Amino acid sequence: MVDPVREFIRAFNERDLDAFVAVLDPEVELHSSRGMRRGSGAARIWATRKAGGVQQTIELEQLYEDGTEGGGGRAVALIRRLWHWEESGELASAEEMAWEFELHNRRILSWRPHEDREAALRAFGVHRA
Repeated sequence: MVDPVREFIRAFNERDLDAFVAVLDPEVELHSSRGMRRGSGAARIWATRKAGGVQQTIELEQLYEDGTEGGGGRAVALIRRLWHWEESGELASAEEMAWEFELHNRRILSWRPHEDREAALRAFGVHRA
């Protein structure tokens, strides 16, 4: 069985748009920095990247899940977003973030990025020392 959060990240990184859309609920909401995108068609457009220049990949550092065993629930992923120059592969920049997911029927119903990892974890109910 496919883990929807890990598959979301894998498919995004590999530009596998069919697999990316397959893990999304048809009514998915992506809360990006440029506004909310609703529906799998809009999500496909959002995930489509032009070749060249600086490209991003996502490294999953830690995943916190709540109620996901039954195919629903929510999750917070601590990630590193890496920006590489496509031509040389050289690292351009990196940032730590948290990604929040809401799941329904083993699919991503909602995705929201958070620049403040600790605030995202506290909102999720995780308090780290």
